[in-house]
Formats: sequence, structure tokens, C-alpha cells
Amino acid sequence: MRDRKLLFHNDARHYYIYNYDPPFRLEDAWKPVDEIIGTGVDTLVYGLGAGPTMFHSTEVGEIWGSHIDSFPEVSAWRAYENIKSLQSLGLDPLKVLIDRSREKGVEFFVSLRQSHPADPSVKDDVFNWQFRIDNPEMCLKGRGEHAFDWNYEEVRNERFALIEETVNKYDVDGIELDWVFWPHFFEDEEAPLKSDILTEYMVQVANVVAKASTKKGKKIELGVRVLPTSEGNLAAGLDVESWIKRGCLDFIIPTIYQDQQIDADLPFEWLVNLTKGLETKVYPSLHNQRKIQTSIGTNSEVRASIDHYRAAAASYWSKGADGIYLPWFTWPHGAEELNILNSIGDYSLISGSSKHYVVKKKDELSESYKYCSQIPAEINVGENAQITDVDFYIADKLDVGHRSTLRLLISDTTIHDGLKISLNGKDLSVKNAWRTTVGFTHVSLEFSDLMGVFKEGINRLGIVINSRPTNLVGANLPRLENVEVLVKYPEPLGSL
Repeated sequence: MRDRKLLFHNDARHYYIYNYDPPFRLEDAWKPVDEIIGTGVDTLVYGLGAGPTMFHSTEVGEIWGSHIDSFPEVSAWRAYENIKSLQSLGLDPLKVLIDRSREKGVEFFVSLRQSHPADPSVKDDVFNWQFRIDNPEMCLKGRGEHAFDWNYEEVRNERFALIEETVNKYDVDGIELDWVFWPHFFEDEEAPLKSDILTEYMVQVANVVAKASTKKGKKIELGVRVLPTSEGNLAAGLDVESWIKRGCLDFIIPTIYQDQQIDADLPFEWLVNLTKGLETKVYPSLHNQRKIQTSIGTNSEVRASIDHYRAAAASYWSKGADGIYLPWFTWPHGAEELNILNSIGDYSLISGSSKHYVVKKKDELSESYKYCSQIPAEINVGENAQITDVDFYIADKLDVGHRSTLRLLISDTTIHDGLKISLNGKDLSVKNAWRTTVGFTHVSLEFSDLMGVFKEGINRLGIVINSRPTNLVGANLPRLENVEVLVKYPEPLGSL
């Protein structure tokens, strides 16, 4: 098995086929491969269309836009016309990319979504497909409304046929089954009891991939995207542990959709433990946004910087990841993006570099799939109030000269509060913290000179308010909104 360290996903749409006016030039069609050449990326993971429909010349599935006569937006029209333009030249769009990857020495995986929520009654929805339109009775009615019910053999067979075609017809190095995009395969109340159906499906897929590998005389890797926690997967009917025990998987990607917060504390250790001593690899996904409130009224979701990527990537390596998977990334790639791609796949390149850790904030969708966060957290008030604890991971060994800063954002607190903050059992001086008001409701506190207080591994922050001005009362408890750690190492400024 190849020792891959950095996998890069291109969903085929947002950073590719939506952006080019037809007809597709070969120079444009090659872009997903060409833009990662010369970087630290080992493996391109290419999305097979939008999920329901394909962007290549499938003979068993449906091609994008073939069930409608007109398109609601330019991006969808571009995709359709670009596919047609290559096919009119006798070219299969997927084979064009595979051939380019071979020429440039890039490993090529494909990714296939297993579920999608398109409403079968909306026949002109470009994300719909004829199989869904013709079989509305096979769709779920509850929280996963419009997704297919995998109790139906026909539903399983439709996805299986695409997998079987892909691994036999195309020279792919691997295939990823995406169980996360819309993780609803049964009605919620029955999903945990139906996991055997999906396990048998995975066994069948593993068998067909193994046969294709034997036929081609090369190993075709089989992997899955799954939810970040064991509990979340089991609730959806995904018994990942059984898939591992039955030898179905070569790699696993714990991830989530929509909530794109970079998370150094992504809870993938359970997968590392389950695969210990096995050939199965764990490639946790590293997202591209940080969600912090920098000023009141601003958009809190901003692109992660190279220091954020270093912090999260270092944590992943420290916690036993076999590689790192990038599901989203800033595009087009500028100098900082190329620097990220060239460094985060090698722990030795980032271990002694500056980092910016950000504790992930709560997200409603992630919470619904049992991927939970600790902040915002209420801060208890009272003489004997319970301390609110927040745990977070730091990968740095902190055994060489450095400068470390703890930055907190707190709502509804005053300088006259009896605020107590501790880090790993050591009380911090709130009086000596750098205090900045943020709007009229929040305060930022920065604690510096913390050498010897932070530690490699899990750190614990404790916070409580033991007293307040007697005439300050209100229904809302103060809240801890942000927790950030900045680690800086000395770097030369250059010659004079």
C-alpha cells in the first residue's frame, strides 16, 4: 500500500467545470491534475459529478443534465456543455483526467456520493435524476426527506452498478464511497437497527473492487467518508467497526459537510484504535475555515491561515493520522495555499513553525450528527459556582524557545467581576492580562508568557466568576465565546 500523506479532493464542480465557458479546452480539462503538480499532494480524489448524475460517459448511470431541456443557471449550463464538448471529440471527460494523472505521476482516486436529498417532484432540478423521479415511493419521509431508503434493493443496486462500472472501465487507483454528504439511509428510528444492510453492501463492494484489482493486476484502494464519531455513524446505520473487521476498507476519512471549521480536536482517535495493527489507513479531513468573532456584527467564518493549518495538521499527526485529507481548499491557489500544500503533509516541516489553534464552535448540523463542540460555554456565577472546563489539544512539544499566548473572548463580563481563569491547574493573572473591549458586549483577554503552563497533548482551561457587582443582574450568564492559542517560534528577519 502506498504511503500517501496528503490527499486533495476536487468536487468536479466548484473549482472546475462550473468556472470555464464551453467548449472545454484540454488545458482547462486537465486543471484538477495540473494545479497540484509540484506540491506535496500525493493523491487527487475526484468527485464523480454531483452525486446523482455523472460528469463522464457512464453507461449505467445518468449524465448531468440529460433529464432536462434547459438550465436554471450559468454554472449548470457550463457543466453540461463542457461535458458535451469533450464527448463530441470522442473523449470521455473522466478518462481525460486519468490519462493526465498518469502522465504527471499523480495517484487518482474517485469519490461517489451514496445519498442526496433531491425532491423527486421537482423534475427540472439539475441535481435530480430520472431514477429518483421515477421512484418517489422509495424516498424517506422524515429528517432525511427525499433521500433514498436503502431498504430497497433497487436503491442499493443503482449505486453498486456505478461502482462496478468505475473500477472495471476506468484506470482508477482507488474509489471512495461518500456516506457523509447527506447521511440518511433509513428513517431515523430504524437506522441503528438496519446497519447489517449497509455492511453487506460494503462487503459486496469490497468483493467487486477486489475482483477488478485481480483482473487489472494492480491494487485498487477502497475507502469511505464517514462521520467523525462512532455514535454518529451508528445512529445513521453505518457500522464502521464491522466494515473494518470484515476487511472491507483500505482507508477511512472522518469528516462532516457544511460545517467547514478547521478543528485540531477532530475526534478521530477511535478509528486509529480500531485500525491499529491493520493495513487500513485513517486520513482525517482538515477543513478550511475558522469561526471566531473578531468584532460584533462581522461574519465569523473566515478562511484559515497557514498557521491554523499547521496547528491542526500537527495535531492530526501527533494523534496518529496516517495522512491528511483536504475536502475543501481556497481556489485558485496563491502563494500561501501552495505553501500549505507543500508543508502540512510532512510533520517535520511544521513542528517548529508558528501555529494558531482555535477551539471549534458549536454547529447545529454537526451536533445533530453527534459531532459536538464545547463552546460557546456558559460561565457560572457565584461564590461556590462550578468551574466551566474546556479541553483542547496542542501538538507542540514546547521544549525550545517560543512565545505562547492564550486568547479568550468572553461576553457579558466586566472588569469588576471576580473572574478566575486557570490553565492545567495553574491560576492565571486576569489583572495582568491584555484586556480589550469588543463592541459593547464582549471582552478579549490575552495571557502571555505561558512557557511551562501549556503542555503537549490535552490542555484544560477552567473559568468561573465568583462575584459580580451587586447591581448587575440579568437573565443571561456570561459566555466563553472563543478559545485560541498562538505559538510563535523565533525566525530570522533576513539580512540587512
